[in-house]
Amino acid sequence: MLHTQSLNGEWEFHFTEKRLSEIDPSKISYECKMPVPGCFDAKGPYRFLRGCGIYRRCVLCGGKVRLKIGAAGLRAKLFWDGKEIGSMVKPFTGESFLFDAGPRKNHELVIATENVFDRSASSLFHPFYDFYAYGGIYRDVSITELTGAFFEYVRVTPLDLDEGTVAIHAEFGGEPGEKKELELCFDGGECERISTDGKTADIVRKVPAHRLWTPETPNLHALHLRIGEDEREIRFGMRKAGIRNGRITLNGKTIKLIGFNRHDAHPDYGYAIPREMTRTDLEMIRAKGYNFIRGCHYPQSEAMLSICDEIGLLVWEESLGWGNSAESLRDPVFIRGQLEQTRQMVRKSVNHPCVILWGFLNEAETHEPCARELVDALVRTIREEDRTRLVTFASNRIFRDVCLDSLDVVSFNTYPGWYGMQDAQQFPEQEVLDALRAIIRFVSDEKYREKGVILSEIGAAALPGDHSGLRWSEEYQAELLKTVLGEIWREDRWSGVAFWHFSDTKTYSDGRAIHRPRGFNNKGLVTEYRVPKLAWKALAEHLKKLKSSAES
Repeated sequence: MLHTQSLNGEWEFHFTEKRLSEIDPSKISYECKMPVPGCFDAKGPYRFLRGCGIYRRCVLCGGKVRLKIGAAGLRAKLFWDGKEIGSMVKPFTGESFLFDAGPRKNHELVIATENVFDRSASSLFHPFYDFYAYGGIYRDVSITELTGAFFEYVRVTPLDLDEGTVAIHAEFGGEPGEKKELELCFDGGECERISTDGKTADIVRKVPAHRLWTPETPNLHALHLRIGEDEREIRFGMRKAGIRNGRITLNGKTIKLIGFNRHDAHPDYGYAIPREMTRTDLEMIRAKGYNFIRGCHYPQSEAMLSICDEIGLLVWEESLGWGNSAESLRDPVFIRGQLEQTRQMVRKSVNHPCVILWGFLNEAETHEPCARELVDALVRTIREEDRTRLVTFASNRIFRDVCLDSLDVVSFNTYPGWYGMQDAQQFPEQEVLDALRAIIRFVSDEKYREKGVILSEIGAAALPGDHSGLRWSEEYQAELLKTVLGEIWREDRWSGVAFWHFSDTKTYSDGRAIHRPRGFNNKGLVTEYRVPKLAWKALAEHLKKLKSSAES
């Protein structure tokens, strides 16, 4: 079996206000320790500082190796024994680096990360994004010593849910043309051996005693693969997402998606949120009867998706983007980055049954004709990798959007009762209902009639402890969300809603923070420390009542 080391743990650390391009590992003195995964600017002496966080540790290994970094931000450079071996420029996107480590001994690995904004049109993370730009190594780091053939990628695709057949696609590294024996088995059962001498293998097999994956019965199967000394275990689920008569279906049955947008973040940990905290979040949501998470606004962690697989939460996963301008949508470097990170997201998450929607470019200027080329290219990129899921993006241009016809599902971010109504103190129920019904009239046009429809964001901010009943109060938020849920439940044309959002989330504290008291987006139903507001209980009780009425 190939030797893989987890490199998670304490690393030596140095912070500097120098830019990444100026970093010389040979001239750095490391003055403290920092956890990996971790965001160096989330707490402690470097909290909210902008610059470079530089991590160092020794690694005992040798020969050909694969270094995997789950995600880093906002960008990073990697040095092995003082020599640069690679870089990362796509926040939240994992990368693998194959190289010759040299003789088997202790080697120095340095990862220099930078959280300074790139304000150019090419940047994937602009300073106006409405969530905090943390720096550091967000997710797991590991290194594997490679010998002979090894797996580069494995995809398991459900084909026939009645028969229980799946298509297995495997890609191999190692010496080209070398004859290899592939071993596979399902759920610890009888093993099968297949000879191959190519760089890929495509196999169709029946899963013994297969069971469907649904939110109510999240049954998981395991495919065990071995080639040479490399072994993989792929968890997957037998399920299919689709569209019928303008409604989203799961395993051929219409489904109403009710849940939340959720940032994979915490104020004390940034984007390196511990797995146990992620599980607590998701189990809180599932326990209240919700079945849906929109992972905003970047590729989600492996931990988050694995937990959703286990507990039956359906997921919309999207690549990084927020309010991107027409200038960026035309920029060749931005376009290339979007296409690359979106493809990598699909390949990373393709085996997770919880994921039923792929998305991209949240609230971009998709009312501009120039957006069409990139949107169409992103749709093609996703479908080249996976044709079994639905494709969407969240639009706040709504009636003016010129890219909606490219999608399987049209999704809208709208905030009636909040934005555009700053002078209103009391909750304007009718204005909210009128806004939602106007969208339904719009998507009833022949052009969109066969597409699914999701309300991808809606909400109101509530400051904990404000019980005035007026704007910014917990009561105002609760009444707005209950009104929206009732309308989504009543109108069959809606396939679902993702309320904005699960928990209050750190964002900017600059001049725009007049709309973001405390430097947080305060529209969470729980605080940043997961303390419930009034809406948390009120909305769950309303959902329970609606479900009970539907069943009686």
